[in-house]
Amino acid sequence: MEFKSSDDFLKNESFVNYCLGIDQQDTAFWVDYASLHPEQLKPMNEAADLLKDLQLLLLAEKLKPEAVSSLRAYLSPKRRKYTIFSRRYAAAAVLFLLACVVFLFYPSHNVLNPPELARYSTHQYVYEAGANERRAINLWDGSFVILDKGAKLVIDSSFGQSDRKMYLSGIAYFKVAKDKGHPFKVYTGKYVTTAVGTAFKLQTDLTLKKLKVELEEGKVIVEKKNGDSWNLVATLHPKESISLDDQLNRSVHQKFSDKDFSRWKIQEVIFQNAPMKEVLLQLEIYYNVNITVEDNAVMQETFNGKFRHDALSSVMEMVCFSLNKQFKFIDSNHIIIY
Repeated sequence: MEFKSSDDFLKNESFVNYCLGIDQQDTAFWVDYASLHPEQLKPMNEAADLLKDLQLLLLAEKLKPEAVSSLRAYLSPKRRKYTIFSRRYAAAAVLFLLACVVFLFYPSHNVLNPPELARYSTHQYVYEAGANERRAINLWDGSFVILDKGAKLVIDSSFGQSDRKMYLSGIAYFKVAKDKGHPFKVYTGKYVTTAVGTAFKLQTDLTLKKLKVELEEGKVIVEKKNGDSWNLVATLHPKESISLDDQLNRSVHQKFSDKDFSRWKIQEVIFQNAPMKEVLLQLEIYYNVNITVEDNAVMQETFNGKFRHDALSSVMEMVCFSLNKQFKFIDSNHIIIY
């Protein structure tokens, strides 16, 4: 696609994901694009600024619809060519009106931190892993997902309002950010797996009507749809799994091997121009360890690497080599980079 103006960038979903920081691959692509096309920086920055304004607008719409008419005037097409000076006045006016909305109409409620634009999106977000490569996803609520080869995850447009709803086909691992007020729900055919703050793996075959749930930590509830209601199938505790087969009308509830589970997680780990903060967070999840950094300046670095069934020590050697740092194990679950 040829980009001639800020409007062209705004129409590109990958660019929107980059601006909102909700997709690692999109971020890497647009960072490279900006370095290769410096002549496009001006329309890119204009588009990014408009998205920030729209984020404020959408928040206002959710808080009090009656207040948005004044806000839309600042974001109308006729005003897209306003000067930097007038832009600042517009942003200030938007912030002022938002503050008034919150103060006047919601004095008795605890207002949560302003949500990302994606949380109030009007369309679904679709993530797919390639046929020959897994995909790692950082969701905007702080949760982390590994999509196995060929898997597909659809994030519902209502994600983050009353709950965190999504739909999965294939195999995926979820490390769920804790949020008791918004249960994390993964729908797979006639089943839904619900968690608050936990880590689990789902393996589903919608054609054969099979589902396998393996719980690494925390607690999950598995339910099955029956008409208009949901019936409890199982409540899982750490290191428990359940295999469901609708065609055979059979379920198997058992313990599973922690070593096999960990081996599946680290079978393929890929980083492409990934921020070091993200790299270390993912390594903690993949290998079930805590990583401490003595020099916070390393968090400004990025890293590229691809690992397959590599030991944690080998991965840490490569990461620390790129940082010109060293590491040591305090114990089996704690690493310090110094």
